[in-house]
Amino acid sequence: MLNTLRSTIKNTIIYSIGNVSSKLVGFILIPLYTSKLLVSEYGTLGILEITSQILIALFGLSLYNAFFRWYWDKKTISKQKSIFFTILIVVFLFSLFLMFPLCIFRQNLSVLLFENMDYSYILMLMIIVSCLEALGVIIYTLIRLQEKASFFSFLSVLKISTSLLFTVYFIAFMGKKIEGIYEAQLIGNGVFFLFSFKYVLKNIKPKFELRILREMLSFSTPLIVTSLAGIILTVTDRYMLRFLVDLKAVGIYSLGFKVANTLRVFIISSVMMALQPTIYKMMNAPDNKRFYSKSMTYFSFGLMICVLGLSFFSKEIVKTLAFNVNYWEAFTIIPLLAFSMFFGMLRDVSLTGINLTKKTQITAKVIISVTIINFLLNLLTIPVWGYYGAAFSTIIAQFLFFILIYHYAQKHYFIPYEIKKVIQILIIGIILIVISQLVNPMNIVFRLIIKSVLLLLFPIILYWLKFYEEIELLRIKQIWITWRNPIGWKKNLVRLKKNKLILHKNNRDEANL
Repeated sequence: MLNTLRSTIKNTIIYSIGNVSSKLVGFILIPLYTSKLLVSEYGTLGILEITSQILIALFGLSLYNAFFRWYWDKKTISKQKSIFFTILIVVFLFSLFLMFPLCIFRQNLSVLLFENMDYSYILMLMIIVSCLEALGVIIYTLIRLQEKASFFSFLSVLKISTSLLFTVYFIAFMGKKIEGIYEAQLIGNGVFFLFSFKYVLKNIKPKFELRILREMLSFSTPLIVTSLAGIILTVTDRYMLRFLVDLKAVGIYSLGFKVANTLRVFIISSVMMALQPTIYKMMNAPDNKRFYSKSMTYFSFGLMICVLGLSFFSKEIVKTLAFNVNYWEAFTIIPLLAFSMFFGMLRDVSLTGINLTKKTQITAKVIISVTIINFLLNLLTIPVWGYYGAAFSTIIAQFLFFILIYHYAQKHYFIPYEIKKVIQILIIGIILIVISQLVNPMNIVFRLIIKSVLLLLFPIILYWLKFYEEIELLRIKQIWITWRNPIGWKKNLVRLKKNKLILHKNNRDEANL
């Protein structure tokens, strides 16, 4: 299990390069957006972004999830290239089928979302970009399945850098606004497909696997509903703020959500990209359940440190990113949204049992129920508390989502998760964040010192509570002894490279068997 954990951590670090570059771009662009766009225009961008998420999920038919499940299946492992070809063609044709009528009726969509036709051109760009993104998800999935983390990060950084450069050029130098953002994304996707074209050709076999496709669609169809409902669950708050309050409220909430969402983009997504293929590869291993259990514990510990850091310094982060004072209120909702990301991570890890037993219809039923509850919560709280109500509704819905998924997953595939330790992490995190909010009115120097001390206290308090096992403390000590001297880093890296080659050879031999 130790080698598997090391491999997962290594791939997580490499994947995070692509993900952190994405979020760094987001941070770089926030000052540009907040200086060039009115708060209401930033709210419009927020509505467009969440609409794009819905379209990407719809275009992709959630087949990437089925691809994960079937790629390492012993019955279909010899048909990996033809399965990839089949999925790619199906997603491409289905996306075109939906894209054309949406583009034709883009004026009607503009009136529905913004009560005028001024955004028709931008909506057309957004629809085309969403189609390309759905195809890109399939290619990225294959890269992850083959554990080519470096290639994944290369393509991500290339695509994001291209989009960044053209976004800055269009907005700062050509005077464009939201349309410039989507024109830049269109160019970035073009560069992505250009550089991935050779890889795609190398990994396809022009054969349509109709029987396997039917099985995969049977698996993914409930997940289409799940994906759409999941996105609707995430974006309901902004749509309802738009119609129950105004676009200014959407703008403030969108900024707070964008900052909090760095946890999902940088931490949660990076770990899940490395963890998800490993989960399926280990489903027949004798020690798989211990690996699944420890994954939740370690993931919770690492993510809570990030939740605390982001929540503690949310005021300073927002004031640094947004020059316009009208945006500064966004920092007050970041701790709530950060905790909702934490519960979302617990849910994602808990899904292991449901996915391994192919009980995906359970996920669909649960998420539809939670989405309805979230809608009702927003309907009750937003008219009274505005974006604070939206934030409270989000954290309650994500907590409920986790509890229900955990219950049904354990019922069908029991995994001995260390729930007591997760609760310890959660309670200590809440207490420390409450204390940190009390020092916000203080002088910046004093509050930064106090918040930094609180952050350092988190792992120490867990040590006092005997959170760590003896073997874990021993491993931490060994890591410290191995890496404390920079002079020996080169030798350690060479050793890690040799171990990687040996592990890769063993995995290849197992696959051949």
